[in-house]
Amino acid sequence: MKWFRYFIFSVLAATCLAAINIPQPSQIAVPKFPLKISPNGRHITDNNGVPFLMVADVAWQMLRKLSHNEAVQYMDIRKAQSFNTFLVQLLPALPNQRNFNKALPFLDNDLSKPNKVYFDYFEKIIAAAKERDLVVGMVVSRKSWNALFDAQDPAVWKNYGAFVGKQFAKYDNIIWIVSEEEYQTAAQFEAIADGIRSASGGQILASLSTCSPTSVNDSSAVRSDLKFIIPDSTVTPAEYAALANWQKNSAEAALRPFLIANSEFPKEITDQSVLIRNQAYQSIMSAAAGFCHMSTIKNFNPTWKVNINKDGAEYIHELVKILKGIPWEYMQPENVPELLPDSADKAEIGIVSLSNKRMSMLYLPESRPVKLNLNYLNGTTFAAVWYSPRTGKRWPGGEFKAAPEAVVQPPDSQPGWDWILLIGAKK
Repeated sequence: MKWFRYFIFSVLAATCLAAINIPQPSQIAVPKFPLKISPNGRHITDNNGVPFLMVADVAWQMLRKLSHNEAVQYMDIRKAQSFNTFLVQLLPALPNQRNFNKALPFLDNDLSKPNKVYFDYFEKIIAAAKERDLVVGMVVSRKSWNALFDAQDPAVWKNYGAFVGKQFAKYDNIIWIVSEEEYQTAAQFEAIADGIRSASGGQILASLSTCSPTSVNDSSAVRSDLKFIIPDSTVTPAEYAALANWQKNSAEAALRPFLIANSEFPKEITDQSVLIRNQAYQSIMSAAAGFCHMSTIKNFNPTWKVNINKDGAEYIHELVKILKGIPWEYMQPENVPELLPDSADKAEIGIVSLSNKRMSMLYLPESRPVKLNLNYLNGTTFAAVWYSPRTGKRWPGGEFKAAPEAVVQPPDSQPGWDWILLIGAKK
């Protein structure tokens, strides 16, 4: 049973009774496409039911800015960094713009006349992604095209969805992303989604929000299987802090899987890699199905080949390595983190636990001692393991008896370092 295998693996980690061989990405089984929503509705699995930690990258203008060879180069770099998904805008930013091969998506700017040459170019990229076991999140509509879409009727919207669904139906490594939902009518969403579903192979149908919603649990009758939350830029430290606080406290009992992308950052904030890493782990602590990375390369400016190794991407490999050794998909957020008796810790530290309260995982944004109420967990003796999100290195953290206040200390007090703490019962 997969749950038992992951649980035993993690208990061994928590008790330090055996050396752990955390699998490297090259050792991880290749996912079987198409992806599915898990039966509990909280995360993603492959077609065999194996949990799929989605690590997505935003590559909005790939079709317009990159040659096929450059797109392949991008994919190879991101795969080596342990990304398994990238998101692309199917349509250019403006209706009069063309793809890299100078083709328009529609003849005469008429949505009923798709230009097959344009879409054939994307098919080559999707095929290259499939060869690399990468998932393509395809955003099929966008705000800047509203005038053209609004001028048409539901039949045209549905036919457009059916066209793209049929064009790419043979590729099972696609996730369809229908809308920037705050800018699109429910009728358009429904018609485009129906068209895609009528012609595609039943892949996940997702939606996109570009603002921070008050809840991920909307009750709309027209809704997607998966939700991407990719905030617009923040321009001040206060706005960034508000967004980060919203993310940390969004851990409701989700009715569908969701992914949260890091925002762009105010110019005053110089160490973006640290903040992006923080948001990646806080996403997982918020019950997200993975992490969506948005960096400066999303529009593929001339510096993208240098910046692709910056902006937090240098730590994604460690994120994947650590989480692959922890049963993250069976751990739920602590909305009221009783494991943390200190109110300051409750506000700052992300925490998820197994439902049986035998083990918890915590993300500490800074290196300092933390008080734990171990009476909250089920067990009499506990052991701890520390992980460095910067390096992926692991340290034994000692043993502790059940008590209302136990103090744990990260193994290295480097200023500014963050930590993952895994603590669990020995039996």
